[in-house]
Amino acid sequence: MLVILSDREVYIDKNRKYLKGNLHTHTTNSDGDYSVKEVLNIYKNNGYDFLGITDHEVFCEEEYNEGITLIHGVEESSLYVRDDDRRGTYAHFNCFIPKMKVKPEVKFYENASDLQKNIDELNKMYSLVQFNHPLFSRLTDNEHLSLNGYDVIEIFNNKDFLQETGIYSADTLIRTLLNNHKKFLISANDDFHGPYYGTKIDRCFGGFNMVCADNNEESILDAIKSGNFYPSTGPLILDLRREEKVFKIETTPVKRIIFYSNLRRCKNIFDLNDEEITQGEYELKGSEYYVWVKIIDNSGKCAWSQPIYLD
Repeated sequence: MLVILSDREVYIDKNRKYLKGNLHTHTTNSDGDYSVKEVLNIYKNNGYDFLGITDHEVFCEEEYNEGITLIHGVEESSLYVRDDDRRGTYAHFNCFIPKMKVKPEVKFYENASDLQKNIDELNKMYSLVQFNHPLFSRLTDNEHLSLNGYDVIEIFNNKDFLQETGIYSADTLIRTLLNNHKKFLISANDDFHGPYYGTKIDRCFGGFNMVCADNNEESILDAIKSGNFYPSTGPLILDLRREEKVFKIETTPVKRIIFYSNLRRCKNIFDLNDEEITQGEYELKGSEYYVWVKIIDNSGKCAWSQPIYLD
């Protein structure tokens, strides 16, 4: 996790190269519309550097080395065993870096305690576990607060959030978790299944992650595991650093820069003449135990820093 270790820390560095990629994609190996090669070419041809293939209960074993880095993964399912229209029917977890030869299989849960046991099992099998589309799972806040052990949680899912739940992102859930001292990383992904028509309304290219790494699978996954990335649906964070008590951020042109913490008031930065801005600062008050930054562009698209834990 990202932890401040000195009076000067750089979290996003404008002097470093960042790779663009999606960590949640399906193919004809499960319920997607395209083969592994086809979906890799779709993303490669649209400027992506890497793509995670995460089919349901099928760990990606294929190889590909034609201009885009393939991240091998799987989406493991935990199915809710009760019949309740108010609840989601499953919780899904993308898993990477197997610790052993894995045989993915559907798991079941009746309550949060059961789900925690399933997460614990995934941690025995994999070194990197992502909680997918948490809003779609319809868990209560208290249930989310009781869960531990995943490394990453999706703040944005292009398939299951706005189009199926009517909510753009999991910002409110993330702040609830942060305000209760939970620690994790956040990602934004497409959960792409298809179809793809080459238009602007496809269920792809909605959420992506900018990762500070070399363009190979090991380096990318190491960077994600250590928090050297940030999620976005459009705008970019060019630089984020702390100089003594002041956090400073540089961005592509946006309408708002918001610094959140556990304090009641956030710092909401915008131009009084409604012009776009590219910089912002936040001075620590002294009782924050986390700082988290969100930027919003003119079209409503967002990017988020990783939560920065001050304790």
